[in-house]
Amino acid sequence: MICMVLAFSACEMKFELDIPKEESKIFALCVPGARDSTAIIIDIARFAGDDISFDKSKAEIDIRVNGERQEVRYQPKYTFPYVQSDHTVPEESFYITRRMESGDEVSLTVSYPGLESISASTVVPEGPEDVRFTIETAPRDEWATSEATFTLEYSDPSEDTYYAVVFRKRLHEFRSWGYIEPDGEVITGTDEHIDWEPYIIDCEFDPFQSKQEYNFDAYNNNTGLIFWKNSDALDNNGKKAIFFTSYTEHDYSFRYNDLDYGYTDLSYEATIYRISEELYRYYHTNLLANENSLSDLGLSRSHFTFSNIKGGFGILGGMAGTVLIADVD
Repeated sequence: MICMVLAFSACEMKFELDIPKEESKIFALCVPGARDSTAIIIDIARFAGDDISFDKSKAEIDIRVNGERQEVRYQPKYTFPYVQSDHTVPEESFYITRRMESGDEVSLTVSYPGLESISASTVVPEGPEDVRFTIETAPRDEWATSEATFTLEYSDPSEDTYYAVVFRKRLHEFRSWGYIEPDGEVITGTDEHIDWEPYIIDCEFDPFQSKQEYNFDAYNNNTGLIFWKNSDALDNNGKKAIFFTSYTEHDYSFRYNDLDYGYTDLSYEATIYRISEELYRYYHTNLLANENSLSDLGLSRSHFTFSNIKGGFGILGGMAGTVLIADVD
């Protein structure tokens, strides 16, 4: 019996896997908007086992606005460590500095030796109109925080327009300090700074009608980006409205004496964008590909990611944004 088990355990089963080889292709991500600079991020989507070397700086970038070719610059790796959000242009990416306007037609072509060239086009949409951003807070709890409702309202009767919003928390801190020297001299000074940080909030509004516990991470895209189709927004007195809920801190002030006092002023910045349909579809299909926590176990259904890049992968999608700030107190 033991010999039979050993005999079976020594058997080998060979499988012939006939996987057709795919050529490596260029990936590009470019989101031109109504602002001063536009980054073009590129990479290579490699076939398994393809060891092709890739020096991004050798790529040829042809980007045109309304048919006019733009000067393209390259941002190498930063010399010092940095926080990505502190820089407009990511490292090892291309960029142009022409200010985009709503209605601009943008075309992109990327070439690299030995690979098929890619191309795409988009239009920068009109920015959001008649936008209002407010924050309503409930009474403070024992931890000096409270539940807050973030509301965005805007005017747009269209059914086929698309939107996105990104929130940042703004913390303005001021302190006046001082002390008295043994000889009676009074030494005073002030410290003041403003910090910005991305802010991901809980979502009360769910345009895709999916379970909150299954889609939170993907829905926020892990970056604080939230997007929706205009027809999914709520109608509110002739305007469209989107609601989000979260917990927030409050403004704080202190005074120890005439020399030592200060305050902290908390507010939030909401940048609301009108985005092109292809950019919405790119975000949406990325969300569906990771729509629930079971995807970590390989149990999520397979889903393609939309791309409008001919000959490759990625997205060229236009957007136009409006920045609004709301105080908590």
